[in-house]
Amino acid sequence: MRALCILAAVLLATQASAYERFVSPNSKFEAYTTAHWPDGTGMKLFLRRAGARDAGALLKENNRWIDAKWSPDSRFLAVIDHLDGHISDVYVFGVASADAAPILLYHTPNLRTYDVKWEVTGWDIARREIVLRKGVKHEGPGRITHEKVVARIGTKPLRF
Repeated sequence: MRALCILAAVLLATQASAYERFVSPNSKFEAYTTAHWPDGTGMKLFLRRAGARDAGALLKENNRWIDAKWSPDSRFLAVIDHLDGHISDVYVFGVASADAAPILLYHTPNLRTYDVKWEVTGWDIARREIVLRKGVKHEGPGRITHEKVVARIGTKPLRF
């Protein structure tokens, strides 16, 4: 019975642990993913001060997977929300300080559009821009177009 309790504790600790950590370039913040559901599926992405023991702020959750990319100056975190194998969207959060809540400043247009995948390819911090790649799958076998999109990161908070 004792061995069963120890095994259960280890499994719960493993499940609650982070899948992936994204440390900011200035090492002041970290974003990390955990399982969304008790069976280990889906993901939640949190943001907190580096080395903090609290969970931090929940930025995004879904039933599939989430990725993140920091801007070189650590002021912005791009969250790539992969809703399924056919859809991905990008959300950009402003990270002002360790005490301030992250603010949603940008998201890709036409969220949750089927057969449209967005990915982050770079940043132009001097111009306050994010460089994205938009892939669109068209009807017919193997017809995918790619477009480079440079988007201005706003200064006013957006709503989800």
